[in-house]
Amino acid sequence: MRLVDIYILKRVSWPLIASIAIAMSGLLMERLIRLLDLFANRGGPFSLIMKMLGYLVPHYLAVAIPAAFFVGILYASLRLSSDSELDALRATGMSLGRILLPIASMACVLTVVCAILLGFLQPYTRYAYRALVYLITETSWNSAIERGAFFNGFGGKTILIGDIAAGGHQLSQIFIKEDDDKGDSDNSDANNTSQPNAPATPPKSVTHTIITAPDGDLTNDPRDFSVVLKMTNGYRVEISDDGSTSRSIKFDQSDLPLEAVSPTPFRQRGDKESEMTFIELLKSYHSHKSTDVLPNELLAEINYRIVRSLSVLFLPFLALPLGLSSRRSPRNIRLLAGIIFLITYFQVLEFGDNLVQHGKLSSFVALWLPFMLFAFPSAWLFHAANRRVGQDPLAQFFEAASDGFAMLVRRGRRLVGLGAK
Repeated sequence: MRLVDIYILKRVSWPLIASIAIAMSGLLMERLIRLLDLFANRGGPFSLIMKMLGYLVPHYLAVAIPAAFFVGILYASLRLSSDSELDALRATGMSLGRILLPIASMACVLTVVCAILLGFLQPYTRYAYRALVYLITETSWNSAIERGAFFNGFGGKTILIGDIAAGGHQLSQIFIKEDDDKGDSDNSDANNTSQPNAPATPPKSVTHTIITAPDGDLTNDPRDFSVVLKMTNGYRVEISDDGSTSRSIKFDQSDLPLEAVSPTPFRQRGDKESEMTFIELLKSYHSHKSTDVLPNELLAEINYRIVRSLSVLFLPFLALPLGLSSRRSPRNIRLLAGIIFLITYFQVLEFGDNLVQHGKLSSFVALWLPFMLFAFPSAWLFHAANRRVGQDPLAQFFEAASDGFAMLVRRGRRLVGLGAK
């Protein structure tokens, strides 16, 4: 019996792994395109893009695991049915419930994994991702500098740029003024007050530095998010405050580190319900200490995470009966119908979550009622398939659906033929 369990798990695991890999690749590639577009306009090291994608992995895993698990069970069930392996197993006296046992064990493990992802890991990574997005958008050159206007945000430097091109990386008509303070005015004031007869310290001297260059390139240090301005064929002029001394230098190339514009600190984690762990949600809801998150939002997030995690437990009860088909029965329509149903179910849960957050419906009606309409019929379908050996409880439905689809195809061909005439 252990060999049979291992064989069934292998049948389910390979489609499960392949589905997770395909889903994660598609989701991460779609997000990578957005991030590349963001970095093309703002600038930044490629390592930061990979770090942001890493923060999105728990979020996308929580989406991909239930869908991949359902597809894996359904595909394995269709293969076992079409190859008559399921009939051979049931002929030896194994019930459908016994065949489901290793799959149900996998469902319990994946339920715990989804609960950890949704309840504890995803809130931290979601906050870290939003913090990086805030850092990029608020410390970028484009958000700080405007062409033809003075700016004083880079370490006390006054900067004027005539023109900006290439997404803010190529600059022209550069003018920079910086005041370099030498001396310690605070210490001199303290000495004068404590010792009235002491000789006065010399006043603080200031050196004014002016840099001009026709062209320059703005780059980012890959080690951090600091900004470096590389100027070519420019002049550097240093003038003392009293005008007694001055110095002029012509340079072919000069690198000027610019302190990044320091944005206001990013908000603390927990200001949004999606960034709170499951324990923090329960404590905030019962203590009513959260001022930024409404009770409806807390309640919606709590129930939404529970329902999504528990839904994984009932996926085998629907997927296995859905895959019971004969060799002559079409398999594609069953696989397509299962995927459409699963997508619709999770979309209904998301819609119900929004309704609960806005106070339109209670969590029981918007979240738990769709869950029960999914769980109880799935359990009944499995019970009907297990009680009647060799019978498919959904055979009539899919035969009618297949006949209807074939009729639509025939009518479509006739219409095309009439149009051609």
